[in-house]
Amino acid sequence: MSFREQADNTFQAVAETLGATPTPEQAKAGADTIERAIIDSFRDGAVRSAKVAKDYCAEDRNLAQKVADEIQRANAALIANLSSMR
Repeated sequence: MSFREQADNTFQAVAETLGATPTPEQAKAGADTIERAIIDSFRDGAVRSAKVAKDYCAEDRNLAQKVADEIQRANAALIANLSSMR
């Protein structure tokens, strides 16, 4: 499931919970906000993962940097691919 699908489903669930019937524009704006929060959270997780890799491999700085770079590269590619699925 793409970030967009998750955002749309979450907004729909929130609207139903509130008993609201948003306009299409409101639904899009709400889903956009949720999607941005999902992506930001995912990026924060990637940064934390890279930091853990650096800390874990502290004795071998070159290895730590390679692992951290690969984590960041893979996460950036995943976000780009999922975002393009909108």
